[in-house]
Parts: sequence; structure tokens; C-alpha cells
Amino acid sequence: MSNPNSNKIAIVGGGPAGLALAAILERQGTFDYILYESSTEDVPPRGGCLDLHPGSGQRALREAGVFEEFKKYGRYGDATIHRLFNHKGENLFDFGEGRDAPEIDRWALRKTLLSGIPKEKVKWGVAVVETERDPANGEIVLTLANGETARGFKLVVGADGTWSRVRHLVTDAKPAYSGNLFITTKIFPNNPFYPKMKEVCRMGSMVVMGNGVHMFNSRQGDGHYRVDVGIPGPENFATSGLVDVADWDALKKYLLQPDLFGAYAPKMQDIIKNSDGPFRPWIMYYFPTDRLNWKTVPGVTLIGDAAHVTTPFVGDGVNCAMRDSCILAGKLKEMGVNDEAVAAYEKEMFPFAIDVITRSLQSQKMFFEKEAPRAFIEVMSSGKPLIGTTDHI
Repeated sequence: MSNPNSNKIAIVGGGPAGLALAAILERQGTFDYILYESSTEDVPPRGGCLDLHPGSGQRALREAGVFEEFKKYGRYGDATIHRLFNHKGENLFDFGEGRDAPEIDRWALRKTLLSGIPKEKVKWGVAVVETERDPANGEIVLTLANGETARGFKLVVGADGTWSRVRHLVTDAKPAYSGNLFITTKIFPNNPFYPKMKEVCRMGSMVVMGNGVHMFNSRQGDGHYRVDVGIPGPENFATSGLVDVADWDALKKYLLQPDLFGAYAPKMQDIIKNSDGPFRPWIMYYFPTDRLNWKTVPGVTLIGDAAHVTTPFVGDGVNCAMRDSCILAGKLKEMGVNDEAVAAYEKEMFPFAIDVITRSLQSQKMFFEKEAPRAFIEVMSSGKPLIGTTDHI
């Protein structure tokens, strides 16, 4: 069933990039738009908390007119401090104090952005399962999970993440596996181990490196700690037969092998031993930087992870994504909804995304070195750190 509509812009995906674009367009008041999101509004977005930088994440919130709402949830002060440990459990130094990079949970960021978007502009629980170009008139046609189609848009923006259903209209490039994954889990306030976790991690985050693996643990807005255990492994880790990821005790035993975390200090092993679960594999992908060069395609573009998914080792992914929304909205306002505006946006997006992905891959190597955190400390001391520099371009 065809569903013609008069909306000029379709945004596919309601993550930070898609919602930021919608909120900025709403404040501009220049163009009509509709946003399709596959999940329902009551399902919290998956992932750890985020730190938003002044010239990108925070910029998007200001341009959307929701920065005052953000201040209700943003965590400053001790929440921005990262503690660095070696695998022996020695706290080498802390960094990030006083940095203008407040932390916010993903659900709170979504709530903040939605405060600037009329309810009728977001179609929750409506998955776009296929996109194609109508050969008769060149329109982009969206096929929805219920079998209906939507068309008539002047621009379709793919903001639908790593496995975007829109991307194939722009490029045949696909994300590449980084070679590493995280096993994510949690420690809740009612856990007997919680006081020890709070003592070592405090109100912010802790990074532990050495023996070719690492941990990144961070306090979330409701007080629980998210634990991310970084290891090498196959892309199909969950189905590889190495370990039954549904068997939490077996997975803990797997992680505590001598060539993984068995060489870590007892107090660091205890974080894994005492985690509450569930344990979820997070397979880390990145977009090949040599493919961030496509020619502008009429009527469609990409933002956020759909355009340039990256590994998380410099903490710039969501900031880069929300910056995309600022740039694209600005070019559309300046030039109109046309190919020239999209081309201008993509020309600015490409080098920025390439820089973020490149730095993250470089940082990833340092995190997983046997001798870590030696190289990481050298870079952090060099005056040109790889981490948290989204706003430098």
C-alpha cells in the first residue's frame, strides 16, 4: 500500500544523530520532516553514558534549543574524571578533571532531544526495512515493517546506525570488524561488591590496561556501574563455540583465563567475578576511511553511525554524529533541500569522520597492547592526546 505524504525530509533512525537533526530542524522552522524509529519510546536505548563536547554534542543541543533541559541531566565535576590503572591494580593517574564534557545517560539524552520535537513528528515502533529508488520518477521509497510504503520526500536521511538500510543507496561500502569486542555487564547498588566498586571507580570512569586486554568501567546516572571488558575474539564470538555467553559462570571463567584477565590483580578480577549480568557481546566495527569519499547521490544522505561508525576508543562517536546533524541542518537552511546542500554537508563531514575513525583505531591498538598502558601514557603526555578532541577541526 502506497502512503504518499508531503513531508520534505524523512529521517530514518531515532538515535542521537536523528533526534538532534529533527530537533534542530524543528527550531529552524523552515522544513517539514518526519522521523521513523524501529524501537518504541518506552524501550531505553542500549549503551553506556556519553560525554558531550562543546563544539559538537553540546552545540547540537544549543542549536536545538534544549540545552536548559540538558542541564537537568548532565553530570559535571567528578563524573568527568577518568582513573587509569595498570593490570597490577596500580592507579597511575587520573585525567579529565574540570573538562567541559558532562556525562549524560542515553535515555536522558533522548528525553532532552524529544523535548524539542512535537510528538506527532516521531513515528515510534515503525521500522524501515528496505529502501529503494523508484526507476519511474527517481523518488526514494521506504518500505515499512507493516508492509506499507512511504514516499514523496525531497530528502531521506539515513540515521539508522551501523547496519543502515539506507546506506546502500549511497555506497556499497560496509563496516569492517575491528578484531576486538567488549563483554558488557553491570554492578548494581544492591550488590555486596558495590562499595568496593565505588571506592575504585568513584563517580566517573576507570580504565584498566595490560596483558592485551582491558576494562572500561563507568558510573551511570542511576548509580549502577557499567562494566565493559575488552578482549580480542572472532566476529561471531557469541556463536563461535568458545564459550556459552548465556552461561554467566562459564563466561566469567573464560574471561579469567591466564591469557586474558587471569594475569590481573585480584581486585580487578573481582570486578568480573562479582558482576551482576547480563553479559552481552558488543562487537566493534568501523567504517573504512578510504570509502568516505562517495559522490553525492540525489535525494539521500547519511549521518552518524550510518555514515561513519567508529570504535569507541576516543569517546567521540556520538559527538561526531551530533555534529553531523548541526552541519546538515545548517547547509539545508542556507541552501535549501537540494543536492548542493547535501554535497556541502558531505564535503565537511568526510574529513572530520576520517579523523575520528583514524584516531580511534590508533587508540584501540594502545588499549590492547601487551605492554599497555605504556604507549597510552606517552601519547597522553605528548600534548597531542588522541582522546576527546572532536572539536579541533
